[in-house]
Formats: sequence, C-alpha cells, structure tokens
Amino acid sequence: MTVVNVKWMREKKAFAFKDKILADIKLGELRQMCHEWTKVPLGGVTLIYGGATMKDDSAPLSCFGIKPNGQITMMGTRPSKTDIHTLTTNGDPEEYALILKIQQSLQKTLDLAAEHVPRYEKAVESYIQSNPGPVNLSGTLPRARKDLQDAYILLSENFLQSLLVFDGVICKQDFEVARATRKEAVKEAQRLLDVIDEMNARVKACDRAPAGYRGP
Repeated sequence: MTVVNVKWMREKKAFAFKDKILADIKLGELRQMCHEWTKVPLGGVTLIYGGATMKDDSAPLSCFGIKPNGQITMMGTRPSKTDIHTLTTNGDPEEYALILKIQQSLQKTLDLAAEHVPRYEKAVESYIQSNPGPVNLSGTLPRARKDLQDAYILLSENFLQSLLVFDGVICKQDFEVARATRKEAVKEAQRLLDVIDEMNARVKACDRAPAGYRGP
C-alpha cells in the first residue's frame, strides 16, 4: 500500500492506494481525489511538490520525484454557491475555477507591469536622451544598455508566458463568462507586450543612430 499525504490550507489528508506503487498512480487520479475531498472545482486543483507545480494529469506520481509518505501541497479555492451563481454563465463550479485561474494569472501580470514598465519606460527615455552614438550590440554593452536589455527580456518573457497560460485555458463552448474573461486577459497581455516592444524598437533605433539622436 502506498500513502500520499496532501496538505490544503490547514487541512491534511492521507490518501491510501492499496496494491499500487507511485508508478501506478496518475496525477489526474490524485487530483480527482483532492477535488472530492475539498470540493474545490477540479480545474482549480493545483498540486505542488518540492516547490514545482505538477501539470501532466497522465503522468505517474513517480516521475515528479515524489517519495512514499511525501507531502504534497494543494492550492485551490472552494467557491461559495453565491460566487458560483454570480460569476458564471450557468452556475458551473468548473467554469468558476477557470475564471479564477485567469483572473489570478492576469493580476500577477498586471502587478509585474505596474512595478517594472514605468521604470523601464523612464530608463528608455533617459538612454535615448543621453545617446552617445552607435552601439555595437555584438560586443560588450554599456551598463545602461545592458540594463535595458535585461529589463526588456524580463518583461517580454513574463508577458509571453502569460499569453501561453491564457491560451492553455480550455473553456467549454457554453462557458461564456470564462471565454470572455480569457479574451480580455489575452488582449491585456498582448497590449502590454506591444508597449514594451515599441519601447525596445526605439532603443534599437537609437543604437543605430549617430550621437545626439533623440528618437521619435
């Protein structure tokens, strides 16, 4: 018998699998059991082990490095009936879980943008105003230019990752609210990506220009 321990908020549960080893237990099976235990919508059940999120429902637990009696952390919110009926199309808790996932991912993106985009924009303007002349991008970059490059990579990778997350959310045809929420999230993440791409293009134009160039 294999025992898998799961902690959710302040609650703990030991799931016993008779006549099974970890290689026989699929992640999806454990997620289903966690859903039945906590009443968190299945789409909102996230399982974490060793600091990493386990995502492939068809994969056996053994491939995630889980040890017998190891503890898994579960993340997820149990919605109230009011939340479900107020925020969804037809009162389906699975749609609520999708909406919540999209909203939480978007909020992380917006928080990152609020912290870093104004700082990046200010640094771009400062760099363009003080442009010393053409920059050889294949060589060692000046400190100010390297900082801009690092900031752009950080932001673009995060915004692209957000788009991938939103694209990966599968909404049933009748989940109209979830589909609309995902559409708006994609639009906002793409808008942010366009903003920093435009600023990066201005920086590259400055790199090619003679000293004193102030940009468009």
